[in-house]
Amino acid sequence: MIKKLTLLILVCLSANFIQAQTLEELKTKKAEIEGMQAAKQAEIDAFQGEIDALAKEIDLISGWQTGLNGLVGLNFGSSSNWAANANRNSSSSNLNIGVNGFANNIKEKTFWRNSLAANVSWQGLDNDTQDDAQGTSFLGDRNTDLLIGTSLWGYRLNQDIAISAMGDFNSSVFNFLNPGSLDVGVGITWTPHTIPNLVFVIHPLTYHIGWSGGESKQNLGQVGAKIKGTYTHEFPGGITWSSNLGAFVPYGDKKITLPASSVGGQQIPEREAGGREWTWINSLNIADVWKGVGVGITYGMRDSQIEYDGIQNFSAVGLTYGF
Repeated sequence: MIKKLTLLILVCLSANFIQAQTLEELKTKKAEIEGMQAAKQAEIDAFQGEIDALAKEIDLISGWQTGLNGLVGLNFGSSSNWAANANRNSSSSNLNIGVNGFANNIKEKTFWRNSLAANVSWQGLDNDTQDDAQGTSFLGDRNTDLLIGTSLWGYRLNQDIAISAMGDFNSSVFNFLNPGSLDVGVGITWTPHTIPNLVFVIHPLTYHIGWSGGESKQNLGQVGAKIKGTYTHEFPGGITWSSNLGAFVPYGDKKITLPASSVGGQQIPEREAGGREWTWINSLNIADVWKGVGVGITYGMRDSQIEYDGIQNFSAVGLTYGF
């Protein structure tokens, strides 16, 4: 009986030992296969990266690339007998619409880049809804109106430098070139291959026309140098920043005299104005916050002597959707 019991214990111990040994072997084998899988996955990822890069290059040189992005901001506010409000009975509304689009045809020796940006906003305000005076309606006052378009063609001398021609206008949607400006010129464009999202234009031979708009509606044509740079950068998390800076510097100091005028209830005295101007617009887009809808922020600054004696600026915040 004792011998049988001893034999049974030995058999059980042996079985446990064999089972433990087999488990360790399986774990080791599993780790080996996972290591092989990781190595193969790294190779697959490398191949996929090359395939994506080649596909992008093929797309770039084979035809047109287009894109469209829109921004919409909508705000409503109202109060009724709200004691803490400076205007206890009031209502306000604001609608902002912005559109940015591009159409590019980039080939091995030539490129043609086109862009268009528009931003319009309306404001309605009634400071006292209880009196007989009527405030402005929902789309009553237009407080932002911007339209900028650029067409740039180039022939590459090498992978970074191209001779180029460009047409560029800065105006408004509802009052086209009133005020505004138009540039047509030739020179060189720098598109460094190490910074693929940078385009820098230097056109020393440019003809510029500026329109004053308003009551005088005068214009000034000059020859000068046009400088324009655009840059886009994508940050982790679907955040995109784009910057557009353009300037015209006239040769000489030709000026026109603008008569006294009234703009938006503001009296502007008679003054002299030249053709120098610059515009700088920055946009930040947080894509796909919810089901393809993102958040967009745009801020612009402009200095145009013929339009206004001082710095102009505008800002917009709203929801965006890319097409």
